[in-house]
Amino acid sequence: MRLVSYRMPYQLDGEKPRREFVPERDTRFLLYTNSNPEVPEVLRNGDVDSIVRSSFNRNNPTRMVIHGWLGSQDSEINRLVRSALFFTGNYNVIYVDWSVGAQDEFYPNSRQLVYAVAAAASNMLDYLSRNVDLNKRDVVVVGHSLGAHVAGNVGKWQSGELETIIGLDPALPFFAGNAPDRIRSTDADYVEIIHTNGGVLGFMEPIGDADFYPNFGRIQPSCGPDAGGSCAHARAVHFYVESILSRNGFVGQQCESFQNIRDGLCNVTGVTSRMGGEPPNAAGAPEGIFFLQTANSFPFAAGC
Repeated sequence: MRLVSYRMPYQLDGEKPRREFVPERDTRFLLYTNSNPEVPEVLRNGDVDSIVRSSFNRNNPTRMVIHGWLGSQDSEINRLVRSALFFTGNYNVIYVDWSVGAQDEFYPNSRQLVYAVAAAASNMLDYLSRNVDLNKRDVVVVGHSLGAHVAGNVGKWQSGELETIIGLDPALPFFAGNAPDRIRSTDADYVEIIHTNGGVLGFMEPIGDADFYPNFGRIQPSCGPDAGGSCAHARAVHFYVESILSRNGFVGQQCESFQNIRDGLCNVTGVTSRMGGEPPNAAGAPEGIFFLQTANSFPFAAGC
C-alpha cells in the first residue's frame, strides 16, 4: 500500500487552517450494484469485511467513476452514469468520492491532489484483486474534468494493467503543457478523450489514443453564451451517459489531422469509431482525431 498525504498550501488571511488531506482516509469508495442502485456500500481498504460482505460480484464488470472539482457523492456524474449502466446490465460501480479535497474553493489546492487520490484508488483496486478476485481487465475507469486526470493517474499507478480509461473533458487549468500528472495515452491500453470545452475548462489538444470532438469540441449546442464554459464542460458527461443508453450511439468520423478540428472542417479519412458506449472501445479500436455533430438537445445522438 502506498500512503501519500498532502497539506493544502494556500490560506487566506483570517481563514482557519485547512486540514491535511490524507487520501487513504479522505477518499471514499462507494459501491453501487443492481442490488443496491441508490444506497451505496462503503468499501474500505484494509477492512476485508467491508469487501466480502458487500454486494460486489466478481462476475460482473466493474466501472470506477470519478468526479471533478467541487464534486461530491451527489454529483450528476454519479447519479447519471450508474443509472445508465444499471439500465443496460449488471455492474459493480465504484464511485470515488474525494470531496474532502475537491471542494476546496481554491482550485489549485484540488488540482494538486489528483496523483494522491489516484494512489488511493489504485490501492483499492489492488485490495479488491487480492480479496475478491477482481479482474482488472474488466475495470474501466471514467473521470470528468479533474477526475479525468485522477483516472489517468490510476492507470499510471497500475503500470499498464488497465485496458480502458475514458477522460470526459479533462481539466485544462494548471495542466497546460506536459504536466507529468495529466491523463495521457500511455495510462492504459486504450485511452479515450471526449472534448467538449476545449481551450477553456477542458483540454483542446489531443491527449489520448482516440480523441473525440463533438461539434468541434469548443462550444456545445444550446449552451447559449456560456462565457465560463460550465455548460459545455458538463456536456461531456451527458454525451457519455447517452452513449451507454443509445442503441446506435455516437459515431465519430476520423479527420486527417488535429488542425482540421482547429479549422472547423474535418477532412474525413473514411475511418469511423464509436464514442463512449458500453462495453467501451479497447485496444485495437481505431485511433486518432474524430469529429461528430450532435443534436441541440437530448437525445444528442440523433444528430450523428
